[in-house]
Amino acid sequence: MNLYYIIFIIIITIYIYCYFIFPNSILILQTDITDFNFNNLYLRQPIVLNDILQETNKLIDLWFNYNFIYSNITYTNNWTQNKYKYLFINANEDTEIIIYKASCVNEIPKETDNIIAIKLKKNQSVILPFYWKYYIKNNVELYGIHDIITFFLSLFV
Repeated sequence: MNLYYIIFIIIITIYIYCYFIFPNSILILQTDITDFNFNNLYLRQPIVLNDILQETNKLIDLWFNYNFIYSNITYTNNWTQNKYKYLFINANEDTEIIIYKASCVNEIPKETDNIIAIKLKKNQSVILPFYWKYYIKNNVELYGIHDIITFFLSLFV
C-alpha cells in the first residue's frame, strides 16, 4: 500500500474522531438572523433563532447550500440522538423542545441529569448540533443538514 494512502486514511480518521469531541460546558446561543455568525456553529452548542421565520426553506438553502439537506424528517415522542451535523428545528406552533448534551453514549437522560427545555413560539427555530439528544412535544418541522462525514457516519452509527 502506498504511503500516501496510509497518510490519507490517518488524516480522515483523525478528522472523523474530531466529530466525537464534545464541549464540556453547555451554552445556549441566541441570535437574530441579521446577527447570525456562522462561526457559532463550530462551537457545537444549540443556537436559538429569535426571529420568526416565514420562509424556512429559503433560509436553510441560503445558509447550508453546500450541504446535504433533508426535509420532512419524522420524529417520535421518544428521546432521539441527532445523527445530522445540524438539525434545524422549526416550530409549527408554540412548543417546548427538551434537549440533552451530546455524548457518545446513546441513552436517555436519567432523573438526576441536567436537561434543557427551550420554549419556541410559532415559526421560531433552533439549530441542534451533531449527537445532541432531543425530545419534541408538539408539531415541528425538522431539517437534517449533513456534510460528507456525517452522511457516512449516519449509515454506521
